Amino acid sequence: MSALLHIYTNCQARLNALYNHAMDNQMKKRIVRIALLAIIALGISLALVISKNQNPTPKTEKNVAGISIGGAYDLVDHTGAPRTNADFQGDYKLIYFGFTYCPAICPTELQKITATLKTLPSDLAEKIQPLFITIDPERDTVDVMRDYITLFHEKFIGLTGNVDQIDAIKKNYRIYAQKVQDDTMTEYTMDHSSYIYLMSPDDELISIYRTKDTAADMAADIANHIK
Repeated sequence: MSALLHIYTNCQARLNALYNHAMDNQMKKRIVRIALLAIIALGISLALVISKNQNPTPKTEKNVAGISIGGAYDLVDHTGAPRTNADFQGDYKLIYFGFTYCPAICPTELQKITATLKTLPSDLAEKIQPLFITIDPERDTVDVMRDYITLFHEKFIGLTGNVDQIDAIKKNYRIYAQKVQDDTMTEYTMDHSSYIYLMSPDDELISIYRTKDTAADMAADIANHIK
């Protein structure tokens, strides 16, 4: 654990140094973004080590009885291939809605899904398809999604589409998302709800995980549902 703390501290120092010496604004943004994701990943790894050492008691499963979430969709994945909900029939799914320009919450939640899949026994993890669906189709093109999704678990599939397609899937999955911009901002950001959905092979909602739920919490709950 001390080694992880040392690496985490070094990453923060490197981030500050890179930021101060980057002269080009676009390069500065890219460096900060990549370094921030690396720090988040290390932070989650550290949290997992601490969690295992403390032997926490798993939370009870998430009760979602009577909640209708999901539906048909027609999107495109991060390779440019057309994708519909039928492509993932037969798989359990961990689904997160966010955007690639998100500074902290989205990469943290995607890293949490990554940690969850690595925590689960391999035979259970193989049954789960993680999906990242953008709420910002104007900026999250296929090329942008392709570069971004490689920062997380190798099984992740990124999904994007046009504004109408994304609006439709947000409605079906009850996702709030709103563009936010004022005179002090050079680029807009997105205000949005942050949930991870566990869906069954026949697209029925099983569980909803919130930002306070850890990878250990998620893995324990998933293990109760997938045998």
